Amino acid sequence: MAPQAVPLCGQLAALVSVNDYADRAARALADGEELELGRHRIRWFDTPHMPHGWECGLMMDLSTSTFFCGDLFTQGGSGEVALTEGDILGPSEAFRGPMDYYAHAPQTAAILEKLARENPTTLACMHGSAFRGDGAGLLRELSRAL
Repeated sequence: MAPQAVPLCGQLAALVSVNDYADRAARALADGEELELGRHRIRWFDTPHMPHGWECGLMMDLSTSTFFCGDLFTQGGSGEVALTEGDILGPSEAFRGPMDYYAHAPQTAAILEKLARENPTTLACMHGSAFRGDGAGLLRELSRAL
């Protein structure tokens, strides 16, 4: 379907895994690097050990202020609605509590603050409802909860 497509990841992920299992070399982005995608421009953020492994990274669509936040706000279940302006931190913390899948690295608060300064207006969650509203405030609330 997309013969010119390549995997997109951070530099560390390309070195430790992605280039080993992808059928072509990854396009590895450095922390803070931006990539033009036609109508959209994304910025890559290295987020080592946040929330999981040392090769973690997240990205933001600068054109729409949408932050692709992976497992930061994982909510159990299928998500009642695709996009909400309601609480996602409460359900996320309730889900995280029993198994606490965060790495709790020393730099977690600093990374969350760096991401909050991007002022996202949509948090696109990997699991559960996406959030529309004060994404910076919600990232800071997550930092306090952790």
